[in-house]
Amino acid sequence: MLDLAKGYALLVVVMAHALAWDVSTGEPANVLDLRPELRWITWILQVLPLFFAAGAVSNRDSWQRSADAGGYVRRRISRLAAPAVVYASVWTALLLPLALHFTPVELVGRYLAQLLWFLGVYSMIVIAVPVTTRWASRPLLTLGLGLVTVLAVDVIRWQVEPLVGWLNWLLVWGWLHQLGYCLPTLRRQPAVRLLLAAAGALAVAFGLAVFGPYSTSMVSMANDEELSNLSPPTIVLACFGLAQVLLLAALWPLLDRLLTRQQAWVVVAAWGSRAIEVYLWHVPLVAVVIGMAWVIPIRPAPLGPAWWLLHVTVAVLVLTAAWLLAGPMARAARWLRAHTEPRRPMPVPPVLAGVVTAMVIVALSQTGFATWLGDGLLGMPSSSLLLLLLLGGWRAVAAVGATHDTVGSAGVVRADQAGGTLVIGHDGADAPGRHVP
Repeated sequence: MLDLAKGYALLVVVMAHALAWDVSTGEPANVLDLRPELRWITWILQVLPLFFAAGAVSNRDSWQRSADAGGYVRRRISRLAAPAVVYASVWTALLLPLALHFTPVELVGRYLAQLLWFLGVYSMIVIAVPVTTRWASRPLLTLGLGLVTVLAVDVIRWQVEPLVGWLNWLLVWGWLHQLGYCLPTLRRQPAVRLLLAAAGALAVAFGLAVFGPYSTSMVSMANDEELSNLSPPTIVLACFGLAQVLLLAALWPLLDRLLTRQQAWVVVAAWGSRAIEVYLWHVPLVAVVIGMAWVIPIRPAPLGPAWWLLHVTVAVLVLTAAWLLAGPMARAARWLRAHTEPRRPMPVPPVLAGVVTAMVIVALSQTGFATWLGDGLLGMPSSSLLLLLLLGGWRAVAAVGATHDTVGSAGVVRADQAGGTLVIGHDGADAPGRHVP
C-alpha cells in the first residue's frame, strides 16, 4: 500500500508534466497559464503529499532496524541521492561547456534541474527521522504545533518578508511526513469517520485558498498575484495533504485487497523500481518534445481535440521512453554506489555529510547545470562547484558494505530503486499480504 501511494504520486507528476506544455502562442508555456480558469484541475494533480506521508512509515521502520543514526543516514541517503548524482553529473558535463558559447543553455540547465528540489527536501526530512519519530508518540500536540508554525511563517511571508516563506519548504513537507506516522493508526478507524474528516480538511484548504491571500491553484502559475501554494508550500497545501492522507486511510482496506493479487503487486514493484529515475529523466524528454513542436511548428488550439490527441500521444511516448531510459540510469546509480563507497568510513559525521548532500541537491535545483558565474541558491557561483560538493558529500555519506538489491518472497526485486532510491518492498514497505502494523 505504501509503495502504491508513493508510486502513484510520482506517476501523476510525470503525466502532468507531459500534458501541461503548450506552444500555440509561438512560445513554450504551461497550458494552465493560458487557461487560468482551469486551475481547479491542480487540486487533482497535486499528489506529492501522499509520497511524503507514505514514506514516513518506511523511514520509521528502517530507522527502527538501525543500530545507530549514522548507519541509518548512510544507508538511506546513499540510496536516495545516487540517481541525483548520476543525473546532475550527466547534465553538468554536457551543458556547462556549451554555456560558454550559447547563453540560452543556462536557462535549459535550470529547467532540467528544477525537479531536484524534491529529492533534496525529502533527503533532509529522511535525515531527521531519528528525531521526528520521538515526536510521533504525541501526534495531536506535534501536528498541532507544526500547523501553527506553518501558519505563522505564512503570515510573516505575507506581511513582513517573503523570503521567510521558504522555511515552509521543510516545515510543510516535514509536517506531511510527520502525519504519515499516523497512517497505521488512522487506517483502523471507521471509513465514514475518515471520509468526513477528509471532507472537513478539504473544506478548510479550499476556504483558505478562496477567501485568504493564497492562490486557488495547488501548483505555481505564472503571473499569479496571490501567494503560491507550492513554491514555497503553505498551510493550504498542508490541509489539502491532510485530506489526501485521510482519504488514503479510508480506502486502505480496498487497496490492500487489490495488492494481495500477485499481478497487481508486480506492476507496483516494477514501477517503483524505476520511479525516481523516470521522475528525473522525463524532464529532458518533455523538453525535447517542446522544442520539436516549437520548431516544426505544431500549433493546435489549447484543449481542443487535436491538442488532446497530440498531448496524450506525447504523454504515452514520454512515459515509455522515460521508463526505458530509467533502466540504464538505475544501473549507473547502482554501479556508482558499488565503485565509490569508501573501504573505510571518511572522518566526516554521516549526518553532517547527509545534510550537505541534501542542501547541495536543493541548491542545484535553483542554480541549474549550466551556470558558470551567476546567482544561484545562497549565492553558489557555479554548477561545477555544486557538482563537486554533491560528489564529495555523497561519497562521505556512502555506507560501508551497504546492501544492494534484495529479492522478495514474491520473486521480484524489491528494489532500492534498482540500486537507487525509492524503496519498494524494502525498509519497511509492505509486501503482498503483509500489513503495516
